[in-house]
Amino acid sequence: MNKDQIKNNFYEAVNGKWLEKAVIPSDKPSMSAFLELHLDIEKTLLELTAKWEKDQSGLNDNLKKFIKLYQMTKDFDKRKELGTKPFEVILNKINKLNSLKDLEQAFEDLTLESIETPFGFAVMQDFMNSNNQVLYFGASGLFLPDTSYYKDEKTKAQLIGLFTQTTTQLLTLYGFKSEEIDKLLKDALAFDELLVPVTKSSVEKADYVKMYNPMSKADVQKLTQNFNVMENAEALVKQTVDELIILNPAFINAFDSIINDENFEIIKSWMIVNNAIRFASDLTDELRVAAGAFGRALSGTKEAQSKEKFAFYQAYNRFSQVVGLYYGENYFGPVAKNDVKTMVYEMIEVYKERITDNDWLNEKTKEKAIKKLSTLNVHVGYPDELPPYYDQFEIKGYEKGSDLIQERLAVSRIITAYDFAKYNKEPNRNIWGMPASMVNAYYSPTNNQIVFPAAILQKPYYSLEQTPSENYGGIGAVMAHEISHAFDNNGAKFDETGSLNNWWTEDDLKAFDQKAKDMIALFDGVETGFGPCNGELTVSENIADSGGLRCALEASRKREDHNFEEFFKNWASVWRNKSSVEYSQLLLRVDVHGPSILRANMQLSNLPEFQEFYQITENDKMYLPKEKMVSIW
Repeated sequence: MNKDQIKNNFYEAVNGKWLEKAVIPSDKPSMSAFLELHLDIEKTLLELTAKWEKDQSGLNDNLKKFIKLYQMTKDFDKRKELGTKPFEVILNKINKLNSLKDLEQAFEDLTLESIETPFGFAVMQDFMNSNNQVLYFGASGLFLPDTSYYKDEKTKAQLIGLFTQTTTQLLTLYGFKSEEIDKLLKDALAFDELLVPVTKSSVEKADYVKMYNPMSKADVQKLTQNFNVMENAEALVKQTVDELIILNPAFINAFDSIINDENFEIIKSWMIVNNAIRFASDLTDELRVAAGAFGRALSGTKEAQSKEKFAFYQAYNRFSQVVGLYYGENYFGPVAKNDVKTMVYEMIEVYKERITDNDWLNEKTKEKAIKKLSTLNVHVGYPDELPPYYDQFEIKGYEKGSDLIQERLAVSRIITAYDFAKYNKEPNRNIWGMPASMVNAYYSPTNNQIVFPAAILQKPYYSLEQTPSENYGGIGAVMAHEISHAFDNNGAKFDETGSLNNWWTEDDLKAFDQKAKDMIALFDGVETGFGPCNGELTVSENIADSGGLRCALEASRKREDHNFEEFFKNWASVWRNKSSVEYSQLLLRVDVHGPSILRANMQLSNLPEFQEFYQITENDKMYLPKEKMVSIW
């Protein structure tokens, strides 16, 4: 650690040597502690896959299906031989549509096969009753990553120009003639433009409680007279639907002015362009690389992923939970699972103490908060159960006349039908939202549940080789961060059952809202080297970071061998990150997580114990006056 920098840039003091040596992989936009772990796991999974390919004895049926699909995805000679022919099944479905009525009649089939349409449905838990699952409705996304890109005419012109250029190259590879391409892109961009005013920005989406807008069947029908939305909803769930949850009221209020026969030609072109991009990765390698060109340019990624890695991920992504379960059971195991679970419950107990001793909450609110903590559902390592649809998958292979698009459509039908069959049923809370082999963790407000996959439970986050203080500064803070999401500006609106319910006293809610505003102000406009941080966009993650850091520090301090420096150093080291300029700027617009340097530095500056331990004064850049500190949890 560079001791000269501790008081001015702790992140640099800890990570300076790493930042000098770190190399961003050519097929990635960044390098980080997360990615280092991911690359190690990737190596393990690639080696496992190669081993399984040679000897499938001992593998369960679903792992054998994974290997069979992998053998298809890595056969680039066969993919080249087939060319764009497999895409014709999708193109023909779209080309047969000559009116909005045709789209209405084909909509169920297109939805089941996950063929892109301008709007769609999803079954998710009911915010008002987490024990039931209801139907949500919304529009498809835009070509650019956020509405803010459309507001700046210069940026918009540059990015639309880049999108046009890269998509022209892609459509040329598909075999479209230049005049066809010009018309397709002109139409597709015209329809995209119609969606911009009725699409939420990343900041608006970050307030996810506002996604919940119930609308009766009669009111939906009044607003969607050009297309029978409700009939399609009922066909998909095979039940009567009395109400839809509207993700964005602006879209459904403008539905008939956007979705109409006058606009049908541009809708059709939009569908062709979108699906040509969407399915290119299932065709030749040349098409796969061309389809990713726009995304790579946006994120500053130098080159496409290698064919070998891409082929692995194309199969793995279809079977991620199956492969992840094998990884969790064999590379993490029940002993580590119990050890980490014990640590999580320790964090929950510390959190309870902090809420009990809290000086700004009323006793009634404290009781409800502690009840929520007491019912928190903890999942560690790997799940006890996998989604049942894997058992229904059947990989036919090239030898039976199949191809990757046919395989994808067949799997989509199974998964989509499974998802829609969940309508009006109690959710299975044992099913995870990510595989055990993913370096990540999450909190689900509707399940009041935290999940820590095996993949993140390694150095620098957690290791038996690290000191307890280092582990608390790493995985301890991550655990407490996820617990804090139960009490961030979104999570705090859900009760212990996972339902949307105001359990706060009026005064406490006002105090909490003010503290959330103070957290926004603390981060808003702070320069990162790539542009200013958006305090409103990142507020939920900043609240969780702050609560997580404080809670983990308190847990560490309970131990006789607590070491402040080891704790603070590991906190800073887990946020080490080196990104391309383009990616850093993109994240500032769309990512609810704050920039790494601020997650490390600003949260430590906001901690009295850090200021005291390093004797930070007003002459130091890491200094934050006590009156500006924001302490919520």
